[in-house]
Amino acid sequence: MVALSLGATGCPAKPTTVPEPSPVEEVGSAAPIMPAEPANRVAGDELEATIPVIGGQSIELSSLRGQPVLLEISASWEPGFVEAHNLYTELIGEHSELEVIVIVADPADAGLDGLSPAFTLAWDPAGALAAKFSVATFPTMFVLDRSGRITRVVNGWDDAVRAELTDAVAGAVAGPVAGAVASP
Repeated sequence: MVALSLGATGCPAKPTTVPEPSPVEEVGSAAPIMPAEPANRVAGDELEATIPVIGGQSIELSSLRGQPVLLEISASWEPGFVEAHNLYTELIGEHSELEVIVIVADPADAGLDGLSPAFTLAWDPAGALAAKFSVATFPTMFVLDRSGRITRVVNGWDDAVRAELTDAVAGAVAGPVAGAVASP
């Protein structure tokens, strides 16, 4: 009866349209698919999180104010895992105040064996941190300045990422100390 009354009142029928098919990436493409943005946080944002450290403790990012931080969310099976951590070891050698936090999905990940004891090894139960920051790919690295603000977010691993991280860490180390007042 409702259908009859709508038709009788002159309501036009809703046209049916078929959506255009979206372009499909060629199967077997060698290029990895990289999102436009690696996460939902960008330079200038303050990064807040409680991170479960492997071994049962946790660390508040806010407790690290005053020192630069390189935070990585990754998995040991990702390309560049070993190369990235070799770079982090070099960066700590150049900038002893740098805090490096490596977050993986599984605290028993065998890929963590042999990483520098200078790193804080953490894990992400059920992907909660990756979801909180909308991490699109592994690895995703956040470089934080001394005030806890993001200076750079990068993902993937290649020579360009290596150079970008090296530059971002140098900038974060040289940046102002948290709570410092700029002189007039």
